[in-house]
Amino acid sequence: MQNSGDGFHPAAPGRRAGDSAQNGDGIRDWQKNTWMGPAPSDDNPFDEPESAPELKEIRSQNVNEHVGEFWSEQPVGYQSYGSRESRQTQEENSKKKNKAGNRKGKRIFFIAVLFLAGLLLVLRFAVFSVREIQVTGNRQIPASEIIRISGIRTGDSILTLNEKNVEQRIVSDYRLQFRYLARHLPRTVVIAVREREPCCWLTYCGILYVMDKNRMVLYETEDTSVRPAGLVELKGLDIRSNTIVGQEMVLGNEMQRLIFNELFLEMKVLGCTEEITEADISNPESILLATADGFTVSLGNRENIHAKLRSLLLVREKLNQMEMHGGTISVINPETPIYTPAS
Repeated sequence: MQNSGDGFHPAAPGRRAGDSAQNGDGIRDWQKNTWMGPAPSDDNPFDEPESAPELKEIRSQNVNEHVGEFWSEQPVGYQSYGSRESRQTQEENSKKKNKAGNRKGKRIFFIAVLFLAGLLLVLRFAVFSVREIQVTGNRQIPASEIIRISGIRTGDSILTLNEKNVEQRIVSDYRLQFRYLARHLPRTVVIAVREREPCCWLTYCGILYVMDKNRMVLYETEDTSVRPAGLVELKGLDIRSNTIVGQEMVLGNEMQRLIFNELFLEMKVLGCTEEITEADISNPESILLATADGFTVSLGNRENIHAKLRSLLLVREKLNQMEMHGGTISVINPETPIYTPAS
């Protein structure tokens, strides 16, 4: 059967379906080169074109040999954990650094402690140490004895002196009263005391006792012929107990205790203790005094003792100016004292 020229033509032997007719060069359509870029070249693609020779000058000549600063640097980032061995090495290095840091910190702390201890020792023994001890307020007791009683010694730290302990040592001696402790930095200490001053005396059970204004027994003797000068002789005192040196005498009459306290306190304030030679308080409602110049004084009861003693001093001074001695002065009413001459 014969076909027309534009009809279907079966494939010829050695020809695949879909191929068009071969060209004159014998290349089928599917074998043709479809590259649309520039024509291939035999030039090395790693070489810079001649139009940019400056790139070739700065290019490293050791790219393939791994030589240079870049290849010698320590890997950072995720690269440093690329293997188990590298992680272990870094952990060990980190532990070593931590141990070294701890040792350095301990060494610095130890040096700081030594420096602080040395500084404290210098301040303790060289700067703020006691070199001079002064005593004020003493009259009869030597300063050296008071310093011994206080327990303070040269060389002690002036900053750590305990005033309470010093006070307890001072008052343990019945003759002394503590006032204060002063520090004059860096080396001087002042101990201020007050000696217990005797103000009166009495005889009891054949023994003579000397007391201060707080009824503290300061002295005793069996020689009753001794008459302490400048002190008031007490009469009519109701003694209960504690007639021992260094203790306060206990009285059996509360009214007498009040009279004793007020009378000797006011005499101390007015400075007339040495001008009174006797005080008879056997009758609390009729207190009697005797002066050194021979006057007998009637105070009445304990009310307004200060005004009564002041009135007594004024009247006595006036009588001495008038050259009148002896007799009785009544200051029961201090505003209108009464003088009765001796008969």
